[in-house]
Amino acid sequence: AIRDARVWRELNETLENEVKKIAHALHDEAGQLLASVHMAIADIADELPPRHRERLNEVKWLLGKIETELRNLSHELRPMVLDRLGLVPALQFLAENVGRRAGVAIAVSGKLAARLAPAVEITLYRIAQEALNNVIKHARASTANVELRQTTERVSCTVRDDGVGFAADRLEGGTGLGLVGIRERLGALGGSVHIASQPGGGTTLRAEIPLRR
Repeated sequence: AIRDARVWRELNETLENEVKKIAHALHDEAGQLLASVHMAIADIADELPPRHRERLNEVKWLLGKIETELRNLSHELRPMVLDRLGLVPALQFLAENVGRRAGVAIAVSGKLAARLAPAVEITLYRIAQEALNNVIKHARASTANVELRQTTERVSCTVRDDGVGFAADRLEGGTGLGLVGIRERLGALGGSVHIASQPGGGTTLRAEIPLRR
């Protein structure tokens, strides 16, 4: 079991490094290309008669939308705010973006005493990300909450929603709702996941990771 956990931990680190490269490429390289397109459009606009500039402004607006979506995608793939500021600001940024796109009010509460180990931070971020994706896809919720708690022994991340919920027998086997990936990520750090739900009563997912191993 220890060897399996080490293998999963190393695999997760490798995958996160690759995702980080892709996210930076989207943010930096694609951003530079779009900036060049904006400059080219500005040059063309100076040469066009006024009646054609309105169409060009529409193109500039669409480019701005693409730029925003690429930036958001880059941050969700590997949020730079996670590396720079830590888990709480990264979750706040995630909740704001996901909530805006889906029309769901998502709040983030709790605080941490200090920065966690990078592997712990990215694991809890990914689990919250997966849980919020489930809220958007399946829960038909109007509100959700992400709560962080830390003691001297462990840290937990709980995601609750007020959605439709599901019957307990759907939890048996635990292969749906991204649970396999969640359990594997947590298992690599000695952690665990607990889920409670009932029809009409929403769903609560709590991930816990020990801080002393």
